[in-house]
Amino acid sequence: MQRYVGRFRPYSLPVCLFALVAGTVTLVPPLVLGEATARTYALTVAVLIVAVSSVLPYAVAVAVLTVPFPYAGLGTYAAPAAGEPFSPTAALRHAVAGVSYVVAATAVGAVAVGIDFAVSSGSNPLQAVRFPGLGVPPFLTLGGAAVAAVYVVVQLWRYDSPLAEVGLDAVLGTVVLGVLLAASPVAALWLFGAYGF
Repeated sequence: MQRYVGRFRPYSLPVCLFALVAGTVTLVPPLVLGEATARTYALTVAVLIVAVSSVLPYAVAVAVLTVPFPYAGLGTYAAPAAGEPFSPTAALRHAVAGVSYVVAATAVGAVAVGIDFAVSSGSNPLQAVRFPGLGVPPFLTLGGAAVAAVYVVVQLWRYDSPLAEVGLDAVLGTVVLGVLLAASPVAALWLFGAYGF
């Protein structure tokens, strides 16, 4: 069992995030709309296209502006081991993973907007959790936070070292990178409004 866990560990983060996004996109829309039809998934795809196209500037900014994190040993979006030497390849992997994870967080948040619409219209089949006024749709925020939490927990687990050995700087840096992911859906919503769509 440990051998399989050891083989899975380096790939655990992208696999877990893919599973979270796929599960959300597959299960949440029919749960909210009450039916798993082609129309339900067509609406979901339309929302995802708008959300992803809106968040791309933020995704690129996060990916590029956080390249100093792995350089300084403050965490990364890509390295499966703590203390991986910095190189142009490591920087490129960090940037590509950063864009991918921002898009993932935005996708989960965008699908969660459907829950917000259902709650506001009173047609939600779920028992909704009422959030205080946040200025943004609560499930949009929750979607980004879910992806950020998965990133932080699984990334720290990927290091396969006690947190004391990983170092406080790398742990805090990983948390900061997670916060940037959590903000992705809100950034997408803001950029969508800023461009006047």
